[in-house]
This record gives sequence, C-alpha cells and structure tokens, in this order.
Amino acid sequence: MNSIKIFGSLLLLILGTCGCEEDENTPTENKGKAGHLPFLSNGNNLGIIKGFNYSNPPATEDSINARWEEALESGMSTGRIQIDWSELEPRAKNYNKKALENKLAEMQKQNLQSFLLISAYDSNGPELPEDLKGMKFDNPTLIKRYNELMDWVIPMLVKYDGYLISVSNEPGNDFVKFPDLHDEILTFLKKVKAHIHTINENVAATITMAESNLNTGKTGMKQIIAETDVACWNFYGSQSVSDTPYFAAQSESQIREDVRQMLSSSGNKDIVIQELGMWSGSNRLNSSEKIQKRFFKTFFRKMEKEDRIRAVYVFQLVDWSPEVAEQYVQIFDEENLPQEYVEAFAESLETMGLIRYEDGNRKLAWQEFIKWVKNFQKK
Repeated sequence: MNSIKIFGSLLLLILGTCGCEEDENTPTENKGKAGHLPFLSNGNNLGIIKGFNYSNPPATEDSINARWEEALESGMSTGRIQIDWSELEPRAKNYNKKALENKLAEMQKQNLQSFLLISAYDSNGPELPEDLKGMKFDNPTLIKRYNELMDWVIPMLVKYDGYLISVSNEPGNDFVKFPDLHDEILTFLKKVKAHIHTINENVAATITMAESNLNTGKTGMKQIIAETDVACWNFYGSQSVSDTPYFAAQSESQIREDVRQMLSSSGNKDIVIQELGMWSGSNRLNSSEKIQKRFFKTFFRKMEKEDRIRAVYVFQLVDWSPEVAEQYVQIFDEENLPQEYVEAFAESLETMGLIRYEDGNRKLAWQEFIKWVKNFQKK
C-alpha cells in the first residue's frame, strides 16, 4: 500500500474549503446491534498510529518500539488498520487475503481490537481495482464486487477481534467537484452496510468524514452520516487554513466547539475518531510542543465526559520524515499554491508525531497521551 495516500484530512483543508449550504438536521438514531459497537470494549478507548516512514534512524526505531510497548503496558486497547481495496484484490476476484490477515493477527497478538479502513473512495479520489476504474459508485457491478470482498473480510475481521469497518475516507472532498457523487456514495453505503449485516449483524459499518467539512456545509454529509452505524471523523487542531498564518493552532475554546459540532452532527450515534492530530512545528507554523500537548489535553478532557466517543486514534506516533513529507507535498505542484503555504504544510507533517523523527525523543504530548490511556483504562 502506498503510504502517501493515507493522510487526507489536511489535503481536505487545502482543497475542500468550498461547499454548498444545507439544512441543519441531525442523523437518525442508531438502528440494530451494530450501532452500539458490541465487539468493542465498554467506555472510551484509545489507540495510536505508528507512522508511514519507509525507514527511521536507529535511535528513532528503538524509541518507536519502546513507546509502543509503553502504550500497550499502560492499557492501550484498540488499533487501526488501513489497506487499499486494490491491494486486497490485485486482479478481479483474485484476493490477497494474507495481506489483511497478517495485520489483523498482529493486532490481536497485542490484545488490540481493530478498526479497519478499506476505502473504496479515499480523500484524494477512488481506490478501485484496475478493472473497476471509471465506474460510478452506485454501479451494481462495483457494489457487488465490494460485497464479495466483504464476504471474506468481515469473518476475518471478527475472527481477529475487529469491531468496525469504514468503507470510504473523506469522500466529501469531491462532493462539490462531482455534484452526483454524494448520492452515489450514499447508495454504495446503504447496499454495502446491508450486506455486511447479513454476514454479521454486530459489525458496524461507516464512512469517515472530516470535521473541517462541518464548516463548509458540504452537500450530502448529513444523509451519509445518518446512514452509518456509527459516526466516524477525522479531526485536526487547525483553524481555517485559507488565511495566514497557515495552519494556525486552535484555542481551547475552538477545540471544544469543534467537538461539540461533531457530537451535534452525529445525532445520538456513537462516535469513532479515525484520526486525531496536531503538529508542534514553530518555524513556519505558530505551534509548539506545549500547544500540541494542549490540543490533546483539551480533547481528552472533553472525551472523558462523552460516553459516545467510543474510540480515538492519535495521528501519529512518529513525525513524518522529510523525504516522505516532500513526496506528499509534490501532489500540490499543479495547484499553484503559494510556496509558503506548501512549506507550512510540509512542516505540519514533519512535526505531527508525538516523538521526533530525528532522534526519537518524546514530545510533551507523549506523556499526555499515556496519562489518558491509563485514565480511560481505569474508567
């Protein structure tokens, strides 16, 4: 899997800041067993994503392993797996089952309950097997093929202590560019969710949305959230990125307000945060280790009071390497964005982790994360 595809929320902030207004309605209530996440441990659960660097300095690699063990020993209870549909089905109906099973087995070995993301539509567009490319997402052939994938994925997910699958990641990026896309994605979700429930009624199905979309009134968001078993969000601690300073850090009151918006927009559904992230850069950005720590502290304090926020995944353990960040920002070459904007975005990636890429040293936010892993484990 190309790790550069994984990080989409900040891309959304750049390219997805326009939208259409829609009436303010709350999603419908949870229906059926899956909406209560019966396979997930009770209370609030925390996990963290290691990172996507191709390699790390030896000291950093040692620190990654040590910090991961520290999180497990502190009571970290859940893990997240992301894998492309095309990696699981490199040729039509020819499945690479081991690619998923190995990841799930590793999570189970560490006593982690898995949230699985297999995007049919990802933050930067469709993620389809070669022979399906160009099809609309309400095409019966495409839906049938994804359901056939689910025929073996869902039993495997359950076997290895999984509890939730997201079938698309931030499709709202393209809802303005492609006006019919939200209806296609809604049809896709309805059909796939219904099929998943015929396989196992306790496995929840969702689509991940970006919290930043709530400020743009993206058409179709509320209908899609209403159809999910649980509401799933990506949330980063940035104000609007269209104004300077770019990627300005939120205040505590802004963080709390954004959490309130997510809760309100989710109706009475349980909530999973697929990506929770904040950078610590201070060269081109207005952040710092203290500000990064404040973001997590403020969020977790709010989470502690909200039983509906069932699982949260911190994005991420280690900073992006300069090489991987540079590879990612190259996708903006044709967007004619200001150079200072691109440089600020690169710094956000390179300072996103809770430990430093260069030497593996822990940032202030690491101990905050561990503190809350322990707190939620006791709750």
